[in-house]
Amino acid sequence: MIFKKEDENYIYGIISKNVKKYRKLKGWTQEQLAQEINYSLSFISGLESSYHQSFSLGAIWRISRALDVELPKLFEDSERNANNFKVNRRYVLYKCPKCGTRNKMPIQIVKHFAEIYKLAGNEEPPHFNCPNCNGQMFPTHSIDFNNL
Repeated sequence: MIFKKEDENYIYGIISKNVKKYRKLKGWTQEQLAQEINYSLSFISGLESSYHQSFSLGAIWRISRALDVELPKLFEDSERNANNFKVNRRYVLYKCPKCGTRNKMPIQIVKHFAEIYKLAGNEEPPHFNCPNCNGQMFPTHSIDFNNL
């Protein structure tokens, strides 16, 4: 369900999308996140669903710590930020959640991999092997490839 910005439920939708995004960027399942913060799988599933579910600020704080994401990031409207994304950007910043390594990936390479992912039916942003560990590197921000 999509809420208008004027609707008090709007923030729940934003947090829902961001928790799901950062959980996936970390490579975790809903069950792994639930276990990490000692909450039920149904709580995480409900929080990430498109239906309204209220939750405490404390729960969001625990989730941000578990996902290693600054709390304000869970409140950002990534769709609005995507519209402000610079179209002449040359690199996409990637980070490995396992070891913290950061790399700039040339935008053209990321775009080509995104096209390959899309052909394979994968709508997730491309990820790459970390050069310092056996982890995966993921983009640090959402990417709107249509505006690049």
